[in-house]
Amino acid sequence: MAEFDNPYVDEDPFVRAHFDCLDCGGKLWEYAIQGQMVCEDCRSVFPSEHVFDAQISHPAD
Repeated sequence: MAEFDNPYVDEDPFVRAHFDCLDCGGKLWEYAIQGQMVCEDCRSVFPSEHVFDAQISHPAD
């Protein structure tokens, strides 16, 4: 079996996104590999594309 280095093995797959939760307003964390975001407060999960579209159509004041 071939050996290879996995550059993600020591990295946290979650990155704090610069978006607010669509349900409660909490901060979202993005899991880019699966293309989704999760809220740190209410634990709601959203497709990243859905969050991007919502932020574009209703930008923060």
